Amino acid sequence: MRLLKYVFIFFLIASQVQAQKGINFIKSTSLQVAINTAKQQNKLLFVEVYAPDCHICNSFKGTFSQPQVGNLYNTSFVNFQLDIRKPENQKALQQLKIIINATPTFLFFEPKSMKLIQAKAFGEKENSIINVNSIAQKAANPAEQSTNFAIKFKGGERSFAFLLNYAQFARLTGDSTTNLKVVNELIKVMPTNQYVSQSALNIIQMVMMNNNNALFDYFVSHLAQYNRIADPSLVKMIYENVFQIVMTSSQVNKLTAVEVAKLKDQMAKAGIDKGSIIRRTWMAESILLFKQKKAMAAIKVIEELIDVLPSAPGPKEYQYLCDFVKSKTKDKSAIKFAQANWCKFGLR
Repeated sequence: MRLLKYVFIFFLIASQVQAQKGINFIKSTSLQVAINTAKQQNKLLFVEVYAPDCHICNSFKGTFSQPQVGNLYNTSFVNFQLDIRKPENQKALQQLKIIINATPTFLFFEPKSMKLIQAKAFGEKENSIINVNSIAQKAANPAEQSTNFAIKFKGGERSFAFLLNYAQFARLTGDSTTNLKVVNELIKVMPTNQYVSQSALNIIQMVMMNNNNALFDYFVSHLAQYNRIADPSLVKMIYENVFQIVMTSSQVNKLTAVEVAKLKDQMAKAGIDKGSIIRRTWMAESILLFKQKKAMAAIKVIEELIDVLPSAPGPKEYQYLCDFVKSKTKDKSAIKFAQANWCKFGLR
């Protein structure tokens, strides 16, 4: 009887230790091993995209160790940590067409197709058991997975939580068209008295892909307020990133004259000097003018660009401008000007 008693106590202690276990991340550093394991176990795949030197990422270790987090993640998912610094992992994310702009980012996949079904990038103040479990619960629930986002949106779903989830998913998958549409709806339901807050900064930093909305307009017009609640260098990085996304994505080919003017105005409000504004917006403005059959006006914009460059263009830069004009217009006067002023100095 005494032996049976000890055996019972042993199994009781073992079960308690097991119950106290946090998330069980597989030990391999290979994403493919994680995918294969998820397929074998017939589970969804959870991937935490992290960087070893990311202090926010490291702060999640305590949350991951909590039994109520472990119970959910270990039951529903195969769990894997992906080091974003490794080139092979960056390549894997590129192949999956996922754009990581902050760590940690939680990605949830259906492993057979590697279709992304849920995702969330976490901000510094979002580390909690509730938040970590909430995104996992959505990932495990077919009704809350990405396949239903467009259906819900079309059906009129406009809750703040849903719109935030959908907009961030679109950002991570590089779907700027959907992101712009959903972010505009998100801001409609966001109280203006919450504009100056950490959550608003998180939205601008990790969700927003366009400058043309009320929140971003307020943001660049009241930077002093945001500098009081966050590091000014972070605030600057946030608006610079939004400007960069607009100017380097396909959006630049679709901007209207009003939108170009708004961009310039917002950049000026953010304290960006005139020369830098010209260097950033010349392409959008000249593309628009070429489309409007105002080729020589577009040429003038390019001349203004050359005037504010920190140094004279070299052969490669002249060749680029030459090719750019030829690709955007058939206007004889514009092409003749380019050939006389830029093409002849280009590469031969």
